[in-house]
Amino acid sequence: MNTNEIGNHIAFLRKEKKLTQQQLGDKLFVTDKAVSKWERGLSLPDITILEKLASELDTDIYNILQIERKSNIDIENILEQERKKIKKQLNRKLIIGALTIILVSSIILFKFIPFGYNIEHVRYIHNENKLINLGIPKFSFLMKNNENSYSYKNFRGASVLRSELKSYVNTLDHVSCNNTTYFYDRDANITIVDYDVKEKLLYSTISYSIKNGNYCNEWQVKEYSEKIGTLNTFRTLYTEDSNLEIYFLPSLKINDNKNEWIATLNIYYNNGTNKKVIEKSSGTFEIINNELIYYRTKTMQRESNIEIPNVSAFVIKNQRLILKENYLKNYEKSITLK
Repeated sequence: MNTNEIGNHIAFLRKEKKLTQQQLGDKLFVTDKAVSKWERGLSLPDITILEKLASELDTDIYNILQIERKSNIDIENILEQERKKIKKQLNRKLIIGALTIILVSSIILFKFIPFGYNIEHVRYIHNENKLINLGIPKFSFLMKNNENSYSYKNFRGASVLRSELKSYVNTLDHVSCNNTTYFYDRDANITIVDYDVKEKLLYSTISYSIKNGNYCNEWQVKEYSEKIGTLNTFRTLYTEDSNLEIYFLPSLKINDNKNEWIATLNIYYNNGTNKKVIEKSSGTFEIINNELIYYRTKTMQRESNIEIPNVSAFVIKNQRLILKENYLKNYEKSITLK
């Protein structure tokens, strides 16, 4: 006995009688949904309803159940066996449905729930003897590297991977130069100059671009050198026939992997007979756009009748330094250092 065939046969007999599922259900005091389930083979009528159903469809139980007419047949037992089969099939479908839901939910959780990152030791591209640390999102695989970049694959979503990478780089020192913020790993002495996640059809690609050392230090040294020329060299007065002698020494000192821009300024007045100190000072400097700003932190000697400022600005032009506010105008109309 096949429940699908029985259901199709009930539907055929109902349509022959020109009855809707609702009309047949009303006659049997059941809902149209119950009739629908019979016709779809999802359940069977109860023995108490089966005789009434056969009567309404002008047939008998044997015809409805499509079984051979026998005197000793146990209809109730047959129906019970079929109900067990239906229940078993429904249970199987429920289990498959539940497993499907669990599988889909697991994929969604895996793809979109953050799991954090691991700090992994990888060999530095330009020095196989050097190990560096990288924060790699969990479940990443197939690392590749070329020149200054590392890349990984991960089956998880791009948005959650970006969030985990952001959490990692935020543990590093933030260094800014060239109007950009980079991420410096003090322990490994490397700078992550860029990181990105690109989502593809089946997986996401994670990439890191890395520079050795503190990238902003190197960039700053290059920028300063391009603007004012060689560092650690005395800058002297451009005018040769002046009575002033000026020695300005801009220098670079690296302390704890940070650039310290220090300077000394010694100024003398020498008329050929006497030589006196106008200023002896030390401090720090920085270059902002096209100006070198000298900040005095200590003045060792000074001429009493000259007011020496705490800060002096030099305009940079063709690697020469032109004093903006000339506090030495009593000795020289304009000050240009070469």
